[in-house]
Amino acid sequence: MTRFTIDPLKPLRPLLGQPRRKLPRAGPRVGLPPGSIVVDPGHPTAVATAFGYGPDGFEERAITDVAQLDELRARWPLLWLNVDGLGDGSLIKAVGEKFSLHPLALEDVTDPNQRAKVEPYGDTTFIVIPMPRATAESFETEQLSIFMGKDFVVTFQERVGGDCLDPCRDRIRFKRGRVRTSGSAYLAYALLDNVIDSYFPALGTLGERLDGLEERIIFHTHADAIFEIRAVKRDLMRMRRAVWPVRDAVTTLMMLESVFDAEHRLYLRDAFDHVIRVMDLLDTDRAVASDLMEMYMAVSNNRLGEVTKVLTIIATIFIPLSFIASIYGMNFDPADSPWNMPELHWTYGYPFALGLMALVAGSFLLFFWRRGWLGGSFLGSNRRDPRED
Repeated sequence: MTRFTIDPLKPLRPLLGQPRRKLPRAGPRVGLPPGSIVVDPGHPTAVATAFGYGPDGFEERAITDVAQLDELRARWPLLWLNVDGLGDGSLIKAVGEKFSLHPLALEDVTDPNQRAKVEPYGDTTFIVIPMPRATAESFETEQLSIFMGKDFVVTFQERVGGDCLDPCRDRIRFKRGRVRTSGSAYLAYALLDNVIDSYFPALGTLGERLDGLEERIIFHTHADAIFEIRAVKRDLMRMRRAVWPVRDAVTTLMMLESVFDAEHRLYLRDAFDHVIRVMDLLDTDRAVASDLMEMYMAVSNNRLGEVTKVLTIIATIFIPLSFIASIYGMNFDPADSPWNMPELHWTYGYPFALGLMALVAGSFLLFFWRRGWLGGSFLGSNRRDPRED
């Protein structure tokens, strides 16, 4: 029998964003020896590209066999190998053997749930950093793993294409900056700094969403605004969870004096400053998002109070009118007694009843107006933007 999974929030999914990815409590790594490489079949097939370069030139090549790396390493003083996608376990093992990468580090490469960290393995330094991937719907990250050796840098990306490392590639291609004249430590810093700086455009996008929500809440409140605020808060939480460990990772790199000399540590200090700026902006946006949530609740409660007051006024006006109408709706025969509905014999009895109702309603409206309960901000549900005046 086929079972169908029903998502009760499917109609609201465009507002709520994608479901939160749940980390497995127990997966295929449980029980395996340390250093085991387990490839998720859902990961894309790996695509490898290499840059061999030096002060006098560079060579960019697509790698289909790790044996091609020997030629590049012999020709150029520095090699940057980038592998997009973690779907080829044999390629990951082959690259690890070619550059003598530690099996524990390779195990972390294939596990995309790592937090930002720095781990030295002899002559090789292993760096993990979440790389932002801002989309139209939500904020996401992918894991970037960096291995830095004496004459090489190897990077593994969780997904294929769409990274933020093109500025580093262009520096190599067009000899911009000092990357072509520096070693592997500077290239690793450049990649790290590029990833950190890519958080600023993502923060700008979230900031624009918050500004638009603020205007909508103040002037055009809709029920779906609360879902959009929640989606922005969730994206900010994801970004904070990704950025927070990066600060500790950069601090650890600055302490590796055997890997980064005094000049490189100056650049790392600048990257650390960028991380702090990102965290400050994140805290500010999170506070704004919380204020927007409170503002939405206040505006909603205010509108509910306005509607309640309007209905109360209407009910208050119609209570005496209903009383008058009920009196004149009683069927007492005036022929039996002169006290039984004498108004039925009046020439203007019906206009008198209508006039009495109008007088009572007008008196109530005048009383409410004198008390200030009939102001434009009280009954009006369409608020105007003061900037339009």
